[in-house]
Amino acid sequence: MKSSVHFPKNLVLLTFAAMLVMPVAAQAQLMDKATRDAKREEEIKTTSERFNWWPTDAQPAPVKDERGGYWWWPQTPGQEVKENWGNRGYIYMLKVIYDYKENDGQNNDDTSAAQEPSAPKASLLIKKILRNVKIYFDYNKASLRDDHIPILQKALKTLERNPDASILITGNCDTRGSDEYNMKLGAKRGAVVRDYMLENGISEDRIKIVSRGKLDAVAPVKDVLGMQKDRNAQFMVAEIEEFNVPADQIPQDENVQEIEDGKYVVEEKETLESAPKVSTREYTIKANDSLWKIAQNEMGNGNRWKYLYEMNKDRIKDPNKLRKGTVIIIPVE
Repeated sequence: MKSSVHFPKNLVLLTFAAMLVMPVAAQAQLMDKATRDAKREEEIKTTSERFNWWPTDAQPAPVKDERGGYWWWPQTPGQEVKENWGNRGYIYMLKVIYDYKENDGQNNDDTSAAQEPSAPKASLLIKKILRNVKIYFDYNKASLRDDHIPILQKALKTLERNPDASILITGNCDTRGSDEYNMKLGAKRGAVVRDYMLENGISEDRIKIVSRGKLDAVAPVKDVLGMQKDRNAQFMVAEIEEFNVPADQIPQDENVQEIEDGKYVVEEKETLESAPKVSTREYTIKANDSLWKIAQNEMGNGNRWKYLYEMNKDRIKDPNKLRKGTVIIIPVE
């Protein structure tokens, strides 16, 4: 049957997953030749309209995998087509590459065999992402702030996608206070994160907590920002993703390791952390002021006067005799 649709020589058409599939063999046998030819021509016409940008000589070419489909992720434009040369979002082609040839005015569709690229078979790429999740706490507090929630939600989604993953939550404190007090405070910080995970559907057997107190604190008392970072709860969570990738597109990177033939693993690290929320402000000493009074009025606890003095040793010569008009720093933490 002479086709009413003409194609250039060696036009390559792609049949993707989104296209209508041919009827099953039993149904095809019941269709008369004219109906089959008409249906075939309609499919060719629809395909040619949808993929009128094909063929393209962009490289690398499609690569067939063991399932009979084709991966296609061109990275370099070809010589013939230099504009809009990409794959138009079609990363995986389910079925078949045909070579339609025009011969003496007839469209003879040779469907006896699909053209198979000579490229290597697809390989399995395992991507392991290690996420370091960390939230910072206010001074002497173990309650979640509003800015903690988006961070914990991202970690929660990772745990939901990876049901075999478990976490160890570590609670930490800054250098101030006794060892005993900080061990308890660190435990409370770890527990508040654990409770959030439990309330959002993560089973208790996947979560452990430990308090390090101030054992890992490094910031001096004058470093307000550093001390906030010492006051944290943190944990690591791993996410595993698997991809079938053409072997010639496996990243050539020192972080990519081949663990067996055709199977590669790459490890990446990410940090999810809340923003520190600390600052300082100035205070001008008034008549009859004492450090205890300033600490009580400006910091909410007169017993913090020693810390206030440590912060301002370069401004206060004698903590018992404050000089009116001296400007000191008040930490806001």
